[in-house]
Amino acid sequence: MSENGSVVPLYHLVEEESGTVIIVAREIGGFFVESDHAQSEDIFIFGSAREPVRLGKDLSDVELRVVNSLGSAIGSYYIGRVGLCSTFEGKGSPGQGGFVATFYGYTCPYVTAGAIWRRWASGTPLVKGEWVRYPVESHGSWLHVVQNSWFETGHAAKRYDVGEICLIDGRQILSESSFYCALGESINGPGGYFGSTLDGLADCLASSRNAPFKLMWEHFSGAQERMGASLAASAMDVLREFGVDVTLR
Repeated sequence: MSENGSVVPLYHLVEEESGTVIIVAREIGGFFVESDHAQSEDIFIFGSAREPVRLGKDLSDVELRVVNSLGSAIGSYYIGRVGLCSTFEGKGSPGQGGFVATFYGYTCPYVTAGAIWRRWASGTPLVKGEWVRYPVESHGSWLHVVQNSWFETGHAAKRYDVGEICLIDGRQILSESSFYCALGESINGPGGYFGSTLDGLADCLASSRNAPFKLMWEHFSGAQERMGASLAASAMDVLREFGVDVTLR
């Protein structure tokens, strides 16, 4: 929200090559959907055009950017072709409508990512363990936002020097996604990324060879059961392969 109570635009539809902002939107409906959801043809863009657009004519080379309260990009999705089908008006709110569009079947399979992006864009710093407050089924969406934003904002797949000893609280790990959320935060701080797959973890470690660290993993046995013994063992193997001193408690 802005100081006057209006909703700050969260999304820009941008022509990627030129960087021209075509549409600004408060919300995008029908894009963040369940992974087993049928491909959505109806995308609701709650916003307005900044450049001349024509219904029935496709926009090309479009990137959907997530922007924060200062207007800086914190995330992005390359959509490519976008069709503007019709317009709609907000009920009881003239000028608060938008466009019914199609992204030609392209959706994002992280249903709560939109709400999480809104939190990240607010301007209020993330706090340690904030992701734990979300239901376990939302941890995959949180991890998706972490990874997307990490690279969009110019970070590399590596460890930044935030301390020699990193701590994981195994009680927070309820799934595979939870593990990577906890690992990224323990190594790179709130909102930090350190892989979302074993290959991603190895990439981060390979880029961090000159920044050795120790990892202390508390309440390991319960975490191992919930995330899966195979994943826990494989993660331990990767960490130790790259010289991480892991202590289990």
